[in-house]
Amino acid sequence: MAESDWPQQDLSMRNYPFTPLLCFIFMLILSPAAYPDSSKNSGSIHIDVIDAKTQRQIAGASFSVSAADSLLPQNSQPPHSSANNITLPPGLYQVQVFHPQYQTVIAPSVRVVKGKTTSLSLSMIAARSDTETLVVYGDQSRLDSLTSAGARYFDRESLRSNAGSGSDILRALDGLPGLFSSGEFASYTVRGNGPRDNLILVDGFPFANIVHFDDSFGELEDIEGGGRYSVFAPNLINGATFQPGGWSAAYGGRAGSLLLLDVAKGNSQTASYSARLDLAGIELGYDGPSNIHADTSLLFSARSQDFGRFFETIGLEDIGSPKNTDIIVKTSSRLDQNNDLELLFIYAPEKFLRDIDNVLASDEDEPGNYTDIELEKSATENYLLGATWTAHTDSNARWTNRLYYRYFEQTASSGEAYPDLVPIDTPAQQIPVRDNIITSSRQEQEIGLRSDFTRWNRFGEFNAGLRFSKTNLDFDISLAGDWQRFEYDSDDFRADPNQRFIVLTPVDVNSSLHDSNNLYSFYTDQSFEFDNWQLRSGIRLDHDSLADETILSPRFSASWRATDNTKLVLTAGRYNNAPRFNDRAAAAENRRLKHELTDQISLGLSYLFRPDLELLLEPYYQHQTKLIVEADRTNRIRENSGTGRSWGVDTALIKRFSHGWSASANYSYNQAKVQDAANQPYYAADFHRPHSFSLGGVWEINERWKLSSRWKWASGTPADGYVIYANVLGEGQPLRFAKENISNNSDRYQNFHSLNVRLDYRRTFNPLSVIVFLDVINLYGADNPLSSEFNPRSGENNIEEGQILPILGVRLEW
Repeated sequence: MAESDWPQQDLSMRNYPFTPLLCFIFMLILSPAAYPDSSKNSGSIHIDVIDAKTQRQIAGASFSVSAADSLLPQNSQPPHSSANNITLPPGLYQVQVFHPQYQTVIAPSVRVVKGKTTSLSLSMIAARSDTETLVVYGDQSRLDSLTSAGARYFDRESLRSNAGSGSDILRALDGLPGLFSSGEFASYTVRGNGPRDNLILVDGFPFANIVHFDDSFGELEDIEGGGRYSVFAPNLINGATFQPGGWSAAYGGRAGSLLLLDVAKGNSQTASYSARLDLAGIELGYDGPSNIHADTSLLFSARSQDFGRFFETIGLEDIGSPKNTDIIVKTSSRLDQNNDLELLFIYAPEKFLRDIDNVLASDEDEPGNYTDIELEKSATENYLLGATWTAHTDSNARWTNRLYYRYFEQTASSGEAYPDLVPIDTPAQQIPVRDNIITSSRQEQEIGLRSDFTRWNRFGEFNAGLRFSKTNLDFDISLAGDWQRFEYDSDDFRADPNQRFIVLTPVDVNSSLHDSNNLYSFYTDQSFEFDNWQLRSGIRLDHDSLADETILSPRFSASWRATDNTKLVLTAGRYNNAPRFNDRAAAAENRRLKHELTDQISLGLSYLFRPDLELLLEPYYQHQTKLIVEADRTNRIRENSGTGRSWGVDTALIKRFSHGWSASANYSYNQAKVQDAANQPYYAADFHRPHSFSLGGVWEINERWKLSSRWKWASGTPADGYVIYANVLGEGQPLRFAKENISNNSDRYQNFHSLNVRLDYRRTFNPLSVIVFLDVINLYGADNPLSSEFNPRSGENNIEEGQILPILGVRLEW
């Protein structure tokens, strides 16, 4: 296919391969402090201490700094320093923060770099007079005490150290209780729900398209898996808060889990530059003062990746050529003592091409047996611009307003090549093809406001907020003539019941959606604090103008601290899954699809053997109604006719980072079943895994070497029962086989198991630090199929083979 076949957008930065480099050069010119002062033989730590509730700075805190491999006993009296800036030789340190009115907080691993100031922000929880002094880790102090016991917080260092992350933030979440990630895709499933059921907010903004290559007419497993690569590298995210259930009334729109990503702020003290190179591409970054406003810091990152070259290197060239660029800019400004302003810009275009050369590469197992004949091309524009103003209206109140604009545009087409109809040595340009069989265009323009108010009163914490968004939708799907498909369900329409294939027709497939959708939400909740009890009751109201539907969602949680080390948390509430715009645009009958509803309840136990060692046990139950079901793939009509239920238990033993290492062992049991209509039987949900187990950890061997690994085992995902028919087109026609799915998820793929290993090596050559890393996903190449690919030319139902995915890279920091 010629480049001219692509949907053209001449002003797109996607058309300039050196955009990240040019942006970086601009940032270098902007900053007068491109290099650190090499005359300094030490570095420093700048510590900001804030109240975990009010988010205001705490005065009067004192600090203790020690070597990172020696955890001070809880009852020791270390030397204190009251200065927020502490000068130290380069190395790894543990920082403890003390205050008479707060629980002591530990940051177990803080790196000091020569000539640099490391900024550290720690949250402290108010101490209770009825208990002895407690020591908590920094991640614990950032969690809502009235959410699910399985909630976890990952800081920046934890995210970029996790084995199998593949330089991707969503893969870095692997190892959390109740969460499963195969490693092949930048996605995860939670408690039997699908990857698209997870609510993800970036700095509090809804950024629906956080994953690249997940929404075009690509491979089926791409769509099921939720996408190949996310927009964010782990180094860009300062912290990630994950909740498998039980979140407050402030959040809605998805029911599977909640993930809050906080984009890192620029270092307000000293400037740092970075360059990262791996087999897929290059990433350039700046982190430091803006040099425009004294109280404004800047974070800048530009990444360009060409996975086509990477796939060729590891022998997977049949996948195609995905290319993407990610440019992220964030400024953080202190306007005055009570007001802060943050600006966030994300630009994440992508391009995908699968041409005849990729088709011909799909016969690697047997010459002439082409397993995938799809021709695909797509081009996408994707960006977000957001502003966050936080005002501390008085000592007991905070008001946060977020205004944002989101734009997404995609043009895509899919066709087929027929190399089996000509001799095996036929030149590529002479192979018959049918281009642009199905084409689509999609445009979303959204503007929104999110306002949250918090006040601490004599009962506890009061919250109220509103959400408004208006999304203009322009969707078009067009089929150029009838299209025979050789994989189908038994209940898909066929004019002749004896016909062993289905035919997609323009009459049934062609569809357009040109409309706007207004979403209004309001929520409020109040917490009540007693001696050993905390309660929170809330309500959320959502209105969807396109569905003409109003949803009322009550939320409740209670926490009981039975002892200083033991806590029980009960959560209950209603949550909703908004219909995807793609589903609404697929057919005119889908415009008024309603929200899926999930009623959840969980009871969690958390027990601390010591501050760094925790045991978790959390059973849960979910009841689902109004599930969206596709009744017939020939006409693409969906209905809210499904129901479901999911129940199970998550367990974990977590050793937080101390003495130079951390580890966790997780086991989850789940039963998730759905039915398509009231009169039909229940069957296993698409992402149901009855058992899953993982064991992993991080070992900081010394200041230079770090090793992390994780081994996972899980039950296989469900698979449809099927039969295969031969010569379905009849005599005198090309030989074609057909696969008829005769039962929903009645079978199951083989058990999943995988070992991921990551090794980091760091060396400093003043003023440059060099970090070399090797991250290997699926080290021993286990076969872990998530789906199968039917080959109508051979009649084979191919189960994907296991692949070792090595990612070798170098990161430079100065």
